[in-house]
Amino acid sequence: MIDSIRRDIRQQWQESPLLRLGSWAIGLILLIYVLLWMDDRLALEQLEWRRAQANIAERQALAQQDYWPAMLEALENQREEALQKAWNRRTTGLAKAAVREFINGSVSDSPLGLRVRSVELAEPQLLVDGIHEMRGRFTVSTENGAAPWAWVADIERAEPALIIDSMDIRIGRKSGVAVIVEFRVLLSGIQEEQPG
Repeated sequence: MIDSIRRDIRQQWQESPLLRLGSWAIGLILLIYVLLWMDDRLALEQLEWRRAQANIAERQALAQQDYWPAMLEALENQREEALQKAWNRRTTGLAKAAVREFINGSVSDSPLGLRVRSVELAEPQLLVDGIHEMRGRFTVSTENGAAPWAWVADIERAEPALIIDSMDIRIGRKSGVAVIVEFRVLLSGIQEEQPG
């Protein structure tokens, strides 16, 4: 039976030039497809090879750089300076209370007749290991017509540091002077509460 099928196919192959042409065309299309697929694979492999070479070259260049230890030392020095200027409190509540007490104390100690209008403190955000940053805003006012520059200078020199980001001084015709200060403080020693 298989022999008869082979004979029929061979006979049709010899008698039909259209069958031969179609078979050769299909074979040629498959060959072209395989060649294109192999070309794509080769291009992909070459791209991966170039990427690997570029990564190796980049890592070799980084390994030859000698500024990494110096940069690490500079970053560590910056961290130590930040820790020296930071407010050392165990909890967020104690840190907020200390900042409020500092603002209220500096206002009451000022001979300019200042009053605290509002103090807003955000939740501390972790900057780096052991150091948090807490942003805030407070408003003080005085009935005097002069801006309290000496008080602002005292605030900027204080230790631990209260870093002033922006300050808006509004002088009214009858209402005196309002000082709106946006600031941040660095906090150390905050113990993260464990979820439980």
